[in-house]
Amino acid sequence: MKNWFKDSEVFFEIFEDSQSMANKIQKAPDKFEDKKKVLALIGIDETKADSVRRELYKTTFPFENVFIADLGNVRNTSSEFIIPILKELVLNKINVLLIGSDSSQFESQIKSFEHNFFNIAFVEKSGDILFDEKIHNKLIKSKNINKAKLIAYQTHLFNTQKLKPKLLNNSMRLGKYRNDYKEIEPVLRDVDMMMFNLDSIRYSEVPGIKNTSPSGLTSEEACQIMKYLGLNTKTNLIDIIGYDPKFDFHSQGAMLVSQLIWYYIDGLDQKTSDDSVSHNSISKFVVELNEYDISLEFVQSSKTGRWWVKIPGNNKSNSYFLPCSEDDYLKATKNELSSRIFNELSL
Repeated sequence: MKNWFKDSEVFFEIFEDSQSMANKIQKAPDKFEDKKKVLALIGIDETKADSVRRELYKTTFPFENVFIADLGNVRNTSSEFIIPILKELVLNKINVLLIGSDSSQFESQIKSFEHNFFNIAFVEKSGDILFDEKIHNKLIKSKNINKAKLIAYQTHLFNTQKLKPKLLNNSMRLGKYRNDYKEIEPVLRDVDMMMFNLDSIRYSEVPGIKNTSPSGLTSEEACQIMKYLGLNTKTNLIDIIGYDPKFDFHSQGAMLVSQLIWYYIDGLDQKTSDDSVSHNSISKFVVELNEYDISLEFVQSSKTGRWWVKIPGNNKSNSYFLPCSEDDYLKATKNELSSRIFNELSL
């Protein structure tokens, strides 16, 4: 570990509360605890990461089922240096959260997942990163990315026609999320990698963040997204970008980033694994939709109450389960298709 990381100066600062994050997490550990869910914190830009750490370390630590390791700050920010680190952690099913990063690290993150199919989410107001020419071409050409999802975008800032391709059709605009926040849980349930751009949060919440707008996520809505991500069924790699202490005169931005991390940990601590195709823990419901001349199989986990719908393929081997909500099921019983299922069926 010492070859890859250097200790943060925050490691050596005194935090008097014995129940604070600072006194509960493991700093620069030689190994990870096997019996718990594990989160590794990694600083990219040292100044940015340490500003966030000072606020994160002040927060409480009521968690019982998660082992948190702050590995420190990387010694080198080049992709060639970072890719092996991330790949090693991901292959060992360790959740990773990058602090003080920027969109230039995207390629490193993609390559750390190239051993498997995966889903990626971008939380941003207008898709500037997702539709950056270099990044978008990388997504389109990748043989490993199943879905790329744009979360909390604002329709007055973004041409929604860009989301027509099947790669992007499981996205969610801010208004729909705000109308029923629980509907974003299925969107996040199968996300492996998330890039959370702080420009998605309204200006009044984080005045020190560049490129924010008067409208956007509230801090509570942003934290709910992070908690749902923590609860999901995947090993996560999370990159929170857009923070710069040069503009954060009252540490409000650092406090918000620390809250986003805290609520992700809260979700991770409560995570319960379930499998949509495990016959021992699900209930099945078959719904006939006469108007569309199809039948759909819905399943519900008895462990978590979460729902999936089986999307039929050309043959049995091409069928797959899509995370959905109870509302999707209830609409189907009324011979209606939700937009989530309709888009996936490509009717």
